[in-house]
Amino acid sequence: MSFFYWNKSFEVGVPEIDSQHRRLVELINALAAAIATRGTLPDVQLLCAHLMEYAALHFTDEEELLAACPLPEAEKERHRNAHREFVNQVQEIFQRTDLLQADVAEQVLEFLVTWLISHILGSDKKIVQVMEQKGQQPVPGKALFDISPVEKILVGALSEAERRFRLITDHTPVLIWVTDTEGVRGFANRTWSDFVGISADAVADSDWREFIHPDDLPAYQALLSHLPEYPQAAEAEYRLRRHDGNYHWFLEKILPRIDSDDKFMGLIASATDISSIKQAEILLDNANHELEQEVARRTAQLEQMMLTDQLTGVGNRRLVTMRLAEEIIRVQRYHRPLSAIFFDLDHFKRVNDVYGHAAGDAVLVGVADHLKTCLRESDLLGRIGGEEFVVLLPETGIAVAMKIAERMRSLVALLQVPQFPETTTVSAGVAEWTPDETGEDFLHRADLALYRAKEAGRNCCRMDSGPVGSE
Repeated sequence: MSFFYWNKSFEVGVPEIDSQHRRLVELINALAAAIATRGTLPDVQLLCAHLMEYAALHFTDEEELLAACPLPEAEKERHRNAHREFVNQVQEIFQRTDLLQADVAEQVLEFLVTWLISHILGSDKKIVQVMEQKGQQPVPGKALFDISPVEKILVGALSEAERRFRLITDHTPVLIWVTDTEGVRGFANRTWSDFVGISADAVADSDWREFIHPDDLPAYQALLSHLPEYPQAAEAEYRLRRHDGNYHWFLEKILPRIDSDDKFMGLIASATDISSIKQAEILLDNANHELEQEVARRTAQLEQMMLTDQLTGVGNRRLVTMRLAEEIIRVQRYHRPLSAIFFDLDHFKRVNDVYGHAAGDAVLVGVADHLKTCLRESDLLGRIGGEEFVVLLPETGIAVAMKIAERMRSLVALLQVPQFPETTTVSAGVAEWTPDETGEDFLHRADLALYRAKEAGRNCCRMDSGPVGSE
């Protein structure tokens, strides 16, 4: 099928006539589209009727212009006869019943396109040229509505190129549009019109902006407005609304149209649906996010395991060492007190020897639970050995720490463990950190105080006798 597209070179220079010519092009294209898509015969005949009616209107206006043109009357009559001949031929086409047959349709459209180009490039342009010559007579013997052999070759080549372009673009899965130098989209392929849900002949009258997602439109328009001033290849990603109301992601390649003289002629673009790729990216991002969360959770669990005594659930030696280093830095900076309590279960070896290791484990768990009940959120309880526990007490002087240790000791004595029917007791040593002292020395002084509690008969608390005070 032959298709025809409006081109700036077809303008004759009279806005009213150019507008009518363009409408004739649209009607011929609509007729071609109806035939190409195997429309019904009544639809095709109706389009023929519209074409004939509009051509008659156009001819009326054109003949009024012709009346004022300084041409011989014979030339004017020849022009009017050409109008009448066209109307007669369209009437004959209108009455045919075989318009949908491929060979007939090809001939009809070939006639319409050839006539339209000859009409514009031949007679109408030359009428305007004559009028612009301010009354000068045309060259004798030169027919007004004939076009030269060279023009005929160019017309044929143009028609064939446009036919192939339409066939290719209308059967490609990508969305294609073309603009002029002002950015006006004069063409969009059938794939584009089908996607957004408008008819092919309504593309030129539609506003493509209404189909772009509002969030993507500003950046997209900014890019398109930049390209005419600085022509170059560009890419854009945006969402386009489909006829069912859903938005699809498209990747669009935009190229400047440059003629042989390096003059900017407009833009041409092709857009590929990348919704499935975008969906895959979203799924991948979600999977990566979930994986990162899982890794973070597992890492936290691992770190917790590395810093937790697996039997009692309190901190282990590693955590006590870390927290002690942090607290020493803090008290050095803010000059606040820091105390520690060193606990040791009394006669714990006997528990394991007499009642078994399961009973010993139950006692350790029970002791840890009782000790935790006396602590604040800022305090730390850690098991640093078999039956040894350390309590760190930030913001606490040794006098208060001593009272806390006594309360803990008394609470442990109330512990009841089914596997161990005897009373559980602990001994405790209390110390307060002194300036310029290492964490190791600090705990060592608390440990020495614990030994004094053991020597004093166990089940009691003793205070470090270092520089901060004595028992």
